[in-house]
Amino acid sequence: MSSRVLVTGASGQDGYYLIDLLLKQGYEVHAQARHLPSSGHHHNGVQWHVGDPANESFLEKLVAGVRPAEIYNLAAVSRPALSWEIPEETALLNAIVPQRICELIVAHAPECRLFQASSSEIFGNTGAEMQNEETTCVPNTPYGVSKLYAHRMVGAYRAQYGLHACVGILFNHESPRRALSFVSQKIAYAAAAVSLGLTDTPERDEQGQSILSGGKVRLGDISVRRDFGFAGDFAKAMQLILRHVTPDDYVIGTGQAHSIEEFCNAAFRLIGRNWRDHVSIDPSLVRKTDSYFCRADISKMQSVFRWQPTVSFENLVSMMVSAQVDLIKAGPAQGERSGVADG
Repeated sequence: MSSRVLVTGASGQDGYYLIDLLLKQGYEVHAQARHLPSSGHHHNGVQWHVGDPANESFLEKLVAGVRPAEIYNLAAVSRPALSWEIPEETALLNAIVPQRICELIVAHAPECRLFQASSSEIFGNTGAEMQNEETTCVPNTPYGVSKLYAHRMVGAYRAQYGLHACVGILFNHESPRRALSFVSQKIAYAAAAVSLGLTDTPERDEQGQSILSGGKVRLGDISVRRDFGFAGDFAKAMQLILRHVTPDDYVIGTGQAHSIEEFCNAAFRLIGRNWRDHVSIDPSLVRKTDSYFCRADISKMQSVFRWQPTVSFENLVSMMVSAQVDLIKAGPAQGERSGVADG
């Protein structure tokens, strides 16, 4: 089998860790992004293809030209809240593009293996204590609905054409490379700034206001619970799933849930501060259609692959805060700080 791999939506954190893994294994890596990523991303050894995956002509030329043995589709509008602002773009990129990739594999590379990145947002508020591959899906955002469409279509193409196409249902996964538009990195950034004696910062939140203002970070509903994992662990899980002899769908997470309040507590405890002194609750940031409790049942990943996450919640928060301290000290010349959707 060819060692040529195509990673779409490769400029985000998932692409970074996946590409790092592939390069270390000696693969020929082709990576798609809408814009060439900053100097902090991989360049040596990677062939970048700059363009919009939602453009049919570009996508067909990409797949037909590269003829990869494996495709990891990570391209997406990646935040549920943002999907309400651009629902049509979300539907096109998150739902239709994966279907088009399946069509292109059938037409140009029927032996190609496909990994589709899905999301725990497909479950919505199921009321289940944990979510697994059989959990009923009731998504309640354009993001969740579009991800579910792609999930189902990949399964349909697998059944209809015998494609080696699989889906990873990714629960929240974070890293030092997470964009500041995500609440986890916003908290880590605020804690890092406070530790350096700052009370106001130039970086802006989703409403265009300073992330840290008057020594406080603005958050919405901090009782929401999430299954927070490390993106590097998830990249390894993606590869295990794609390389398995039988294509299938798998939940990827940690099996543990922590509230946003716990994330705040962990981040500010690292710098010797009480989070309550540095967090203000802003009702305008509360998501009306949030999924309030997410916890992955990773029994299938464990039984099939003996896969286990390696980074604990506490260590994840610590690495994120430490990285933000280094970035703030280095200043804005270090590159992009507030990335948006992968793709």
